[in-house]
Amino acid sequence: MVLTSRQKIIVGLMIFLLVLVFPKRSVASQSEEGQITIVFDFGHDQLFSPANQNFTEAVDVLSNRPEYFVRILTEGELSAENLTRSHILVISNPGKEYTTAELEVISNFVNRGGSLFLLCDFQIANRRIGNPVVLNEILQGISEPLIQFSTVIEGDDIQGDAIYDLNNSLLLPYNIQVNQSFITLDPLRATIGVNINSVMVAGGSLTEQTSGLIISTGAETSQAVNINEEAIHSQPGWLAAFWVNSSRVVLCTSNTMFSDTSCIGTNQSWFQSRDNSILWLNIFNWLSASFVQDTTLFLIFIVSLVLIVGMALFIYSFWLKKRGG
Repeated sequence: MVLTSRQKIIVGLMIFLLVLVFPKRSVASQSEEGQITIVFDFGHDQLFSPANQNFTEAVDVLSNRPEYFVRILTEGELSAENLTRSHILVISNPGKEYTTAELEVISNFVNRGGSLFLLCDFQIANRRIGNPVVLNEILQGISEPLIQFSTVIEGDDIQGDAIYDLNNSLLLPYNIQVNQSFITLDPLRATIGVNINSVMVAGGSLTEQTSGLIISTGAETSQAVNINEEAIHSQPGWLAAFWVNSSRVVLCTSNTMFSDTSCIGTNQSWFQSRDNSILWLNIFNWLSASFVQDTTLFLIFIVSLVLIVGMALFIYSFWLKKRGG
């Protein structure tokens, strides 16, 4: 069948529209279009940050992936403008509190469907680097307090804790190894545990009011201890993943485990030790899932619509030609 000029125009228009709507993702361009935008807030006196040159590997591995666009905040208050067209907000162990206005910005972001990743750290006698109180204020702003970063009240002092295990650690009892058997995942969160054999963790613990939110604990011999190394509870949880309405939230009590600093006993950075880097990417894969599905469905709808309209125009043109002939 020989196409008429009108039919050629319609076919050309269909091809043009399909090329126009098909997603273009390029590592080199680092364009936000068609990508999952991750915002890291490093503007609250974080101990680990790219500016301090001790949290670059984890950020770079995301920046170098075509599906992600990474934006780093280094100063000023967290604002709604900072989170425009963003999908995932990462807050890693802040050193100072968030203002009431900032907490509202975070709450609104989650209420609109944004994913949230909060990281804390451990507190021991000579290294109180975790800041669970600030992170718990964020959690209280986005939902009922179903889970929190563990705290210990000593007089007027609110302290964090640390996971301690003499039997499953490297050189120091706070550098614990967690094997795959202590990562419990249902089918809806299974992607977080893909290709994980073991990870190295140095962090505090989680306190869960509703069961099923924590997805990984230490071994049976592990304990959460206060800054005086007194046991608080046994086999503490350190990683949680759950939903707040349609938003996905991940809590990790160890910011250290994804840092560039040396992990004693491995001759590697914490990020490169065991399967820590794989876990990092798995977490973002899970946090991104809702947006990937939404984008895919939208593209399917657009492509289908273009095809239907194009075919209708093509058939109509053919019918007009026969009628006129």
